[in-house]
Amino acid sequence: MRHPVHIMIVEDERIIALHLRKQLEKLGYERTSVHTQGSDALHAIERDPPDIILMDIRIDGDIDGIETAAGIPPNLMIPVIYLSAHSEDATLARAQKTRPYGFLIKPFSDRELHATIQMALERRIAELALREAQQRLSLAMTAAQMSCWEIDVETRQMHSTGLGNFGQTHETETVTEDWDAFLDRVASEDRDMVRKAFAYAVRNGDFYDVVFRTLTADQSYRWLRARGKSFSGDNNTPQRIVGMMQDITDQRLTKDKLREAMAVYETTQDGILILDPDLNITNANRAYYRITGQSPKTTLTKPPYFIAPEDFPVEFYQELFLTLRNRRHWNRDVETKSAQGTPISLAIQIIAVEDDEGELTHFVAIISDRTAIRQAEQELHYLAQYDGLTSLPNRLLATDRLNRAIERSETRGSMVACLFLDIDGFKNINDTLGHAAGDQVIVIASTRIKAVTNRDDTVSRLGGDEFLIIRENIQNEAAASTLASKILHELQRPFYIIGHEMTLSASIGISLYPDNALSPQDLIRLADTAMYAAKDRGRRTYAFYESKMTEHATHYLTRSLELRRGLENDELVLYYQPQFDATGKEMVGVEALLRWNHPVHGLLGPGEIIPVAEQSGLIVEIGNWVIREACTQARRWQDQYDAKIRVAVNVSVRQMQLPGFAQVVEHELNISGLPAEYLEIEVTESMIQDEDMMIQTLHELREVGVSLAIDDFGTGYSCLRSIKSLPIKRIKIDRAFIKGIPNNKDDVAVVDAMLAMVKALGLVVTAEGVETRAQHEYLRDIKDIELQGFLFSKPVPADQIFASKIARTKIS
Repeated sequence: MRHPVHIMIVEDERIIALHLRKQLEKLGYERTSVHTQGSDALHAIERDPPDIILMDIRIDGDIDGIETAAGIPPNLMIPVIYLSAHSEDATLARAQKTRPYGFLIKPFSDRELHATIQMALERRIAELALREAQQRLSLAMTAAQMSCWEIDVETRQMHSTGLGNFGQTHETETVTEDWDAFLDRVASEDRDMVRKAFAYAVRNGDFYDVVFRTLTADQSYRWLRARGKSFSGDNNTPQRIVGMMQDITDQRLTKDKLREAMAVYETTQDGILILDPDLNITNANRAYYRITGQSPKTTLTKPPYFIAPEDFPVEFYQELFLTLRNRRHWNRDVETKSAQGTPISLAIQIIAVEDDEGELTHFVAIISDRTAIRQAEQELHYLAQYDGLTSLPNRLLATDRLNRAIERSETRGSMVACLFLDIDGFKNINDTLGHAAGDQVIVIASTRIKAVTNRDDTVSRLGGDEFLIIRENIQNEAAASTLASKILHELQRPFYIIGHEMTLSASIGISLYPDNALSPQDLIRLADTAMYAAKDRGRRTYAFYESKMTEHATHYLTRSLELRRGLENDELVLYYQPQFDATGKEMVGVEALLRWNHPVHGLLGPGEIIPVAEQSGLIVEIGNWVIREACTQARRWQDQYDAKIRVAVNVSVRQMQLPGFAQVVEHELNISGLPAEYLEIEVTESMIQDEDMMIQTLHELREVGVSLAIDDFGTGYSCLRSIKSLPIKRIKIDRAFIKGIPNNKDDVAVVDAMLAMVKALGLVVTAEGVETRAQHEYLRDIKDIELQGFLFSKPVPADQIFASKIARTKIS
């Protein structure tokens, strides 16, 4: 129900006010109020705003009617109708600034008054509706982050209204600025595009849809989207471009995030499923189809196939839903098959997604393909326990199996045999034929060992050319011997490697549980010790562990450590045994012999040094030291005594096999200053038999200028043809043949034959081990022979070589 119109009368003439009030009542306006001063009227308006005001311009008080109208709050939108008997231009100009709804010149008729009031009221209703519509539009634009804009094409003035005003203010107001000033705020990369959009609108009528960035008041960039249309002007209206501009920064960021999320969704290596609350698939990415081989037809609107009811019991689903309901997260590894039937391993996570109210909306499942990882884990597990070359168990698995065999034998009261096998001379195969050939030998050897062992036996490769064979429930030592013999016999059959027929051998050490040890580690260690004993016995055989073997091994280990320390502490020394001409009167050379001044055991000979050095690998360092020390001493004798005598040095197989050994010798000669012809290198017969590397080294040494001799001649199996072709200068007849002359006819015959051969080959000869006058008398008439032995001198320190007793030895 409409309330009665409230009309306020502001008139200082009471009679006029009363008359006006009567007029209004007569016209049907029931509610009126009268005020004689402007200030009173303004206070009344604050308390009870009227619907319309009839304002006399000239009223008493501090302010007149026009000033009173100007003081009315604009938001009330109260229509003011001026009543005046005056209409001077100045008065009208002042009144116009307050935007009155009417101006009646006194006196006026009832009809004029009524018509003016009704039109003012209608206008107020229209303006209120317009204001409400503008407010709704403003709110809508604010919510949409949009602005209205208009450009005067001729003046290039731009008027914008709405939230943001292109990033310059957050108030809903109209901003006017120059179009070029606006362009200056547009990002430089987008400016030309916006400028072209403006020019296009001027020419064609439409301002095409354009997205660009503009700089805000806080110097940050915002994304804007502008659309508009050009309106051609007529004679009274200029051409304008009118449109809307929207801040799409948030949309752009959201779109970018969605694009990134979609890129991740589609390109991730993991499969992703979107599931409804009943676990039916509503969406799946490409990775899921790639991993499982499924298709959308067999996937969508169904539960994931890898948790199908037929594959799991009811309890599985109860646990699944209970976990998702309580913890909102479920994960499990599943072994299943792809659509093509290939076994695959999947790691599955299902995560519940809730809305803002905490209500379940859907699930997200992440499917990780763990097949390659599972295979890698299996391969790593295999490699950790098996040998990659032979596929036999390695040391780790062999030790574990031996431990289990011991546990079973302990309950049964039976024996376990542990056989440690090492291929003899395997290093030579690698050095001569290469590691590929060595690998073939290992593979063939493993196959042959497996062929002669039982199915329940463990055959393992410990590394290199070492194998371990474990047999449970063995009856006695004889059974272990039989097994070892079968293995050795099988390995001695010819091998065919890279076109070469080879005959190999092996050495086996045997330990027994519980006779020798109770732990797997000790059994393996003792079998290893026994294997070295088998090698010391000539190889191609086996040996059972004995307690004295440990003593020997301990002695060797102790000696090895002491020898290294002795080399570092200068405990090694050289003794020298003189070599004389046939008369025994003139010293022509010396042989350098190694001694060890042991801090506890005193002076030790080569027997305590060379075997330990060979096995420990110190032989090369010690051998080089011997060459260096002998050369230095020989040069010292030359400087002190002007004694230009030859010094002979024995070298080991390992030294001769060392690449560049001849260069090492040459280097030591240069360092010492000893001429090469005064150094003689002694090698044994066995070192030069069918060894191309050795023979090559001999020729290189001869090029250096040193003399070469075969030591212990007659104890090996020298090929005379090879000796003839070698750069050998001297033959040293072994003391074993000198010992029997002149009484032993066989020794005499052998020595005579050697001497004849040496003469025929043009070589010189030295007889070792001359200890009696009878031996000397037999040998002294041989032309160019040289003699060495205790008859003339034992090995002595360097400072005793030129003592008068030795240097002037005379055999009468």
